[in-house]
Amino acid sequence: MSGTQPYEPPQSPLSDPEPQGDSGSVAGGIGLAWLIMILGGILLISTRVFPLLLLLPVGILVAGIVMLAGNKQRTGKGLLLGLASIFAVALLLVAACFGMLRGGIGE
Repeated sequence: MSGTQPYEPPQSPLSDPEPQGDSGSVAGGIGLAWLIMILGGILLISTRVFPLLLLLPVGILVAGIVMLAGNKQRTGKGLLLGLASIFAVALLLVAACFGMLRGGIGE
């Protein structure tokens, strides 16, 4: 009994002792934004409450800001990116409709 302690290998500098908390996912936020817009739109149209359709993008924006300020930053970014993609798709659809009305198709 020489008083020696058992060998312990040194800690790796690359290993993270505590995994960081879950900050959500960008793809989940984008999907959530589209889900809110589609299902909310279906619900509001089926109940014939058309003026409340404008609250859907506002709700997505508020939810994204709240998640960015909270502990789900990636999901918040995804919600805001999802809202931007919804506006981009709507803009492209409106442009396509105006192009068809002007006579770009069928001549």
